[in-house]
Amino acid sequence: MGHHDRRATDESPVDPGAAVVPLLPLLRVRAETAARDLPDLGAALDLLREAGILRAVLPAPEGAGLGWAPGTAHALSDLLRRVGAADLALARLVEGHVNAAVLVETHAARPARDAMRAAVRDGALLGVWGADGAAPLEWVDRAEGGVRLTGGKRFASGLGHVGLALVTACAAPGAPPRLFLVPADDPARHDHDAWTASAMRATRSGGFDATGLVVGDDGVVGPAGALMVEPWFEGGVWRYCAAHVGGAEGLIERWTDLLRRMDRLDDPVQRDRLGRATAEAVAARAAVEAAAEAVAAAAEAPPDAVERAVAHGLMVREAVEGACTRILTLCERSLGMAAHDGRGPVDAMRRDLSLFLRQAAPDAKLDRALRCAETVGPGGLR
Repeated sequence: MGHHDRRATDESPVDPGAAVVPLLPLLRVRAETAARDLPDLGAALDLLREAGILRAVLPAPEGAGLGWAPGTAHALSDLLRRVGAADLALARLVEGHVNAAVLVETHAARPARDAMRAAVRDGALLGVWGADGAAPLEWVDRAEGGVRLTGGKRFASGLGHVGLALVTACAAPGAPPRLFLVPADDPARHDHDAWTASAMRATRSGGFDATGLVVGDDGVVGPAGALMVEPWFEGGVWRYCAAHVGGAEGLIERWTDLLRRMDRLDDPVQRDRLGRATAEAVAARAAVEAAAEAVAAAAEAPPDAVERAVAHGLMVREAVEGACTRILTLCERSLGMAAHDGRGPVDAMRRDLSLFLRQAAPDAKLDRALRCAETVGPGGLR
């Protein structure tokens, strides 16, 4: 594990949660007017880049150490929630950018940290690609001290936008994965057709062929198994839950606007549905913020506290999925066919949220949460 100063100063150049607020109307417009075949988030990412939000992952004074420095969990939760309310696909890319920075800052030695920081200074978007393709990503030692990669990744989000990706690769099938930073901007390695889902298309997810890439010291991030170190692995689930809550809030906003345009906002039945949905979103937001703080506090804690924080985060993931599912049901019941109008304001957010909620094996995460709770013994998550 890399050793470095994780302290953040009180004076950071950008408060990302606040900096994104004036951009939200533009981000929402761009989300709603994007092309249907292969939407392009380039302009939206440029807005975040110019506002200094992507640089916020750098250490102070250049950034805020967003996501890995003490005291930044609440700001990150606000950022992901607000961006999610405007565009869930964009929030997915921002979360990947932060996740990559967290993993590098937490596990990498200086050469890889310096390489990541230099890329971000130059405006690069980072990504984390873990799901193996048909040919799993593997690495082999080379005589000159580097490693050569073979195989590829699927569900690689941000193809064409991500400049530097953190990928997992094994020395052999079943071996613990290692993390490598690789250049990701070569379009010849991208397979956009591999993404066949009808939702989250603006993430530009697809296949990435890493065969032939050679990684030196500046691309090696930690020892084998570093990816699974807690509380950064499963404990980090709260980040995309924050985006889910933002998507639910954005859905409620669009749903409310549509009811107003339909002159149905004063209907007591509709107001009851909106009220219940809003209560679900408020509770989910509070749960995510509590989980974010618990996981951040566990970074330097004893093992039992780490397990407790991880279980807390995973249980919150289950609670947020339940809340968002109920909000989706209330919205669809309220609007009927208007909720499924591909040219209407609700459909894209409804589909994106529904798909995003299914990310990363929710049943397995719930089982892991139960095992964590059992590990910490009497008192469970308290």
